Amino acid sequence: MDFSHWFLLLCAVVVFYNLGVAWFAQVVIYPLFGQVGSAEYRAYHLFYSSRIWLPVIVPGFACFLLPVALVFLRPDSVPQWLALANAACGIVALFVTMTLEIPRHARLEKGGKQGEVIRELILYNWPRTLAITGSALLTLLMVTAAFTPV
Repeated sequence: MDFSHWFLLLCAVVVFYNLGVAWFAQVVIYPLFGQVGSAEYRAYHLFYSSRIWLPVIVPGFACFLLPVALVFLRPDSVPQWLALANAACGIVALFVTMTLEIPRHARLEKGGKQGEVIRELILYNWPRTLAITGSALLTLLMVTAAFTPV
């Protein structure tokens, strides 16, 4: 097995890990933000933010950026259109994270519990969740193409 196949497998592990994180955040973590009392909210969000670096942020950004590298490092048996579509999913997820999600987390961290901001966080997270889901499906197709005997 050559480097491109190993790299594809690494990308698959990262994207499927992030698929679980994304759906857990969408249906459990972000809705839970609304259940925390106003008096405790700021401390709760600071606690949350200080602990997500390793399990969420580092693999998340890897999930957004590795598909871009995969366009150039994919196995020869993987069609370029699959790699490009996968990279597009990563770029959408990165864009949503940087422009929609991070600013809302900053507002919650600074201003405490704000129902409208929590609702926006949940609503605007859907494109990221769906982009990561699409990336996982495309990566599965890429792995199938790369490891199917000719």
